[in-house]
Amino acid sequence: MGGFTLLELLIVFAIIGIIAALAIPNLSQSTKAANEANAISYMRSWSAAQEIYKQQFGAYADADQQLVLQQIIGVSNPDRFGYTFSLDNPPGSTSNWWGRGVPDNPGVSGDRYFYIDFSGVIRYAEGGPAGPGSTPLGE
Repeated sequence: MGGFTLLELLIVFAIIGIIAALAIPNLSQSTKAANEANAISYMRSWSAAQEIYKQQFGAYADADQQLVLQQIIGVSNPDRFGYTFSLDNPPGSTSNWWGRGVPDNPGVSGDRYFYIDFSGVIRYAEGGPAGPGSTPLGE
């Protein structure tokens, strides 16, 4: 009878465990990086979309879902990125707008909090909400 010995099986399981221990942290970091990149891309789309929305309706959208419903941006479920998004300007605003992207599970779905306004500059902060005084991306 040919089979594996208990020692051989233990060695295989030990090797698999070592490989998993090395791979899982890298996978976690990759997931966070992908979520953040998707969040930045989605929020960048707001700049042009807000101008189109204002031309059509006379004021900036005060919710990102308004941009989706009018088919100005094509992302129907942005929350799948591991972030929650909000346009926070008051309804009927004609002079400026701003919004945020907040990780659903800080440290797991993303490390950085994002902020964008009518200038189109995305800013970020780690450990708490970003705002107009936060560090611009790329600096």
